[in-house]
Amino acid sequence: MVSNFKSKIHILDKKDRASFILLCFFPISLILGNQIINLFIFLISICFLVNLKENKKFFKENIFYLLLFFFISLLVNIFFSIDPLNSSPRIFKLILITFFIFEISRILTKYKYDIIQYVFFTWFLIFFIITVDVLIELIFGQNTIGFSTSLEGRISSFFGDELVVGSFYYGFALFSLSYLIKKKVNIFILCASILVIILISFFIGERSSFIRLFFSIIVFTFIVINLHFLKKILLFSVLISFIVVFLSLNQTYKYRYIDQFKKIYSKDGISFFLKETTYGKHYEVALKIFKEYPLFGVGIKNFRLESFNKKYQPDDTWTGGSTHPHQIHYEFLSETGIFGYLCFLVFIFGSLYISIKTYIKNKNLYQLSGILFVISTLIPLLPTGSFLTTFFSSIFWLNYALMVSFSKKE
Repeated sequence: MVSNFKSKIHILDKKDRASFILLCFFPISLILGNQIINLFIFLISICFLVNLKENKKFFKENIFYLLLFFFISLLVNIFFSIDPLNSSPRIFKLILITFFIFEISRILTKYKYDIIQYVFFTWFLIFFIITVDVLIELIFGQNTIGFSTSLEGRISSFFGDELVVGSFYYGFALFSLSYLIKKKVNIFILCASILVIILISFFIGERSSFIRLFFSIIVFTFIVINLHFLKKILLFSVLISFIVVFLSLNQTYKYRYIDQFKKIYSKDGISFFLKETTYGKHYEVALKIFKEYPLFGVGIKNFRLESFNKKYQPDDTWTGGSTHPHQIHYEFLSETGIFGYLCFLVFIFGSLYISIKTYIKNKNLYQLSGILFVISTLIPLLPTGSFLTTFFSSIFWLNYALMVSFSKKE
């Protein structure tokens, strides 16, 4: 595969080689930190601008108009921001993201699958390495380079103190299953891979990522995998049975996955969630800010400023302030108000409508993986990273690019 990769590079137009290589190794930037992520996005965006003459067609597509609509809504928001200078850099970031999305789309649709499969192979290989590394940390207490976390029931892998490997893992899980299906692996290997991916996500300990991944893979399996319906039911029944037995034997994971959810879904569950959990307190602060600034919010990136105000303090345990509300809906409500939130929903559901319509026609698996990722990101109450910062948003936009890229060919 490596020798073939070198030969395929020479088939590419010279002006596309840098973009192709950057795209292949983009997942590694997510491990190396925000500065490297931003560098990759910037360079891939520059590649789009270098080929601007060829890329003019992208400015005529419906997705561009949706992105432009979203961009304008955020631009309007700056004029009502409590700190416009703090909000403005996000607009520049969104411009780069737009070019980033279109450059991914250009590369993935310009060349035949026997060439772009090397992008997907590289992504799958990195995902596989993360899988092995998580298993090593789970068994031995530290990963292959000595990283570990002191928190019980959590895995850190190569991310060290940043407990975000679950988000990374979910970001590439559906794509990886699509890659295996395209490679026409044995159905037994495919089913085993589904079980392993779900269990690895479970053991990582990021509950929101696990829930999103679990339900997305169920939907993906029933839509795509050529297996009798009852066998699909059996597959997930075996998986759920294993998890239930494990939870009954392991108190750490039982507390994280069962005991806390019991409290949330009890009679006073929502009240408990909002008043007693860290995430709930973030949501409560975000709602209070939204009520104070209902039309346009406090401005992009300004939750981190306004949340320190004592009048939003939910209780005496709130130490004051946070970078974001840790939930995408509350983030848009508190920072962009009802105006920005509705514009965001128009942008997202418009993109989903176009993508689902083209998926029904083309049945592209990579597009489906992007669609399911975007839909699951919108699940209310489940915590997310910040939509407008670097790590989480980069994973989101990469999956969004997969979702909108394959509208013209398989």
